[in-house]
Amino acid sequence: MIVDTTVQEKAVAFPTDARLTHRARERLVRLAKKHGVALRQSYGRKGKFALMMQQRYAHAKQFDRAKRALKTLKTYLGRVMHTSRARLRATI
Repeated sequence: MIVDTTVQEKAVAFPTDARLTHRARERLVRLAKKHGVALRQSYGRKGKFALMMQQRYAHAKQFDRAKRALKTLKTYLGRVMHTSRARLRATI
């Protein structure tokens, strides 16, 4: 019996804080839209750009700038959370 044990590596993207924060904001916006909660701002383009810049800074070992970009992403998530919570309370 001949067995080939060659393993093909896969491009697995590990869940970083920045990516998880960005995904949470995207899903919260989608959920708000599904339930008819009108948001003032979804930070779709700005959030995507902030995620991209955070990843670039981290790759270039510019960790202070990467931290600042992560803080921006968290701010966007917090604003969407606050707005959606307030609008949802107003409709109930």
